[in-house]
Amino acid sequence: MWIPMISATVALVTALSGCGALDGSSDNPSGGGSGTAGAVEKPKLKVGLLPVVDVAPLYQAVEKGYFKQENLDVEPIVVASGPKAVESVISGEIDIAFTSYPGAFLAQSKGAANLKIVADAYAARPGHLVLVATENSPIKRPEDAAGKKIAVTSKGSISDLGTMSVLSAQGVDISKIEWVQMPFPDMGPAMKNGNINGAVVAEPWVTRTAKENGAMPIVDVSSGPTADISMSGWAALDKLTSANPNTFAAFQRGLAKGVADVKKDRTALEPILTKFIKIDQVTAPLVTIADYPERADAVRLQRVADLMKEFNVIKDRLDVSKMLLEPAASK
Repeated sequence: MWIPMISATVALVTALSGCGALDGSSDNPSGGGSGTAGAVEKPKLKVGLLPVVDVAPLYQAVEKGYFKQENLDVEPIVVASGPKAVESVISGEIDIAFTSYPGAFLAQSKGAANLKIVADAYAARPGHLVLVATENSPIKRPEDAAGKKIAVTSKGSISDLGTMSVLSAQGVDISKIEWVQMPFPDMGPAMKNGNINGAVVAEPWVTRTAKENGAMPIVDVSSGPTADISMSGWAALDKLTSANPNTFAAFQRGLAKGVADVKKDRTALEPILTKFIKIDQVTAPLVTIADYPERADAVRLQRVADLMKEFNVIKDRLDVSKMLLEPAASK
């Protein structure tokens, strides 16, 4: 993905357990940033993200003023892909990147940057990330994918890696698949025109391509060997998080409140999907929602890095536990 993503996160590990919770509670819910250990060092944060359901908690936190309660001005900036967001973090154009985990892990593995996972964003559940095809496609079953053109937002992302993992488990020759990079909005028309044979799409595009282009599910990428795998997170440069600890603690607390809202109440989520993700009011109730984690599990995130090594995206094993930013202290 997104996944985007690879198109590619919300409480994090503690030093002892490998996981920890970000508690959105506060002794002073009216705001003022009193939850911080000190004044925020960097009151304005630019956050690069994609128009996918994963980012709904951040938009909720912006909409409800949870970041402002922490004396933060968070500006969401839509980018083309998770890898592009990571590139923009490295260049300093933005402060925090929403990305599918492979984008961050690849940059870390290659030494392009020293990154921290500030928070978790989304974890796989059935129906969120799906290989789909339209009626005119030669792909009717998973085994038909060999030798076909399949679109993903970026290569080496959770989209193609997860699809390869599931197809491999079903005996499909994945070496013959031709992966084609393109943005989510272009995938439905490209399938209808026959320019590609299938596409790996994340919600809301699973629902949109079905509704607008008649796309049908071929493979649920969030199944079998990739069931419940971590999908996406929020990443920043280690030097930035180290220099601004109060700022990032405040960001974690504000985001945690957004997560709590959308997890407990679908009616709180759907207006966010409509306003910010641009899903129409008729489609919003139909969109499959996976999981917005309250904590980032180092073991679950490690599965992503291990998948990357399995398919030779990275050469050596990456210990992702060292990348996790400790959670903000709750009040």
